[in-house]
Formats: sequence, C-alpha cells, structure tokens
Amino acid sequence: MEAYCPRCNTGLRELGEDQWPAEGPVPPGTLAVFQCEQDHRITVGETQVQA
Repeated sequence: MEAYCPRCNTGLRELGEDQWPAEGPVPPGTLAVFQCEQDHRITVGETQVQA
C-alpha cells in the first residue's frame, strides 16, 4: 500500500537516517521520516499516550 502526503496528496518515500533534516534536530522518539514530491516532510514517532 502506497502512502500519500496529507498536505498535497503526492506519494511519500521513506528517507534513510543519513537523509533526515539537517536544518534542525529530529524530535526524540522519531522512528521514520518521509518526504513527498513537493518536499513536505512527515515525521513518525513513538506514541506518548499512557493509560
């Protein structure tokens, strides 16, 4: 199943850790970073909800 950017609806590709954004720190707990064809970046992190 292909993932799409929620902002522009173009396809997302996963970036390797060596390609993560250099313009600022990646938030703690980041599991993956994706980028779409329009250069929007999506960061996926650990769930912080506790019961």
